Amino acid sequence: MDWYTFFISIIGSGVVTAIVNGLMNYHTQIRSIKESGLYAKRVNVLDEMMKRMERLHRLTGELVSFFQEDGSDGAENERRKKVVDALNYFSVYYQRNRHYLSKDLSKAIDSLRDEYKKVFITFSYEARIPGERPDLKKWRETVETYQKVLVEKKEEISDDFRKLVGVK
Repeated sequence: MDWYTFFISIIGSGVVTAIVNGLMNYHTQIRSIKESGLYAKRVNVLDEMMKRMERLHRLTGELVSFFQEDGSDGAENERRKKVVDALNYFSVYYQRNRHYLSKDLSKAIDSLRDEYKKVFITFSYEARIPGERPDLKKWRETVETYQKVLVEKKEEISDDFRKLVGVK
């Protein structure tokens, strides 16, 4: 092998390496751009879902609270309507955007949503039926479920959201 052939082979292999590296960097950059857009969208979805979940939680807490400013049937019906609206507001958004979530997180949110429904139904149809005396035992059980089960499940989901967006 002469020097000329040796020199050409070294330059040729360097060019091939440079082309391969350039193509790999280009595809990596394109993938990063796509993923960053997906990441940003996912963060927005999680943020909105968290806001809706917090609103539902707050309104449910106001509904089942023993200490209410106005205990009249009209005020009670208004609180119930707000909870139903918040539950629907959360549920519709979740259903439309659940594809951004893992299956496990989706199952946890389904379970949380079902618990909010149970608390609402138990309170509305067993603990505090309009026009009747409240069943204080059922009401207390409902409050305990709200304070223990709902708070715990909501916090677990909140922790999962934080992990997904990179908050430690």
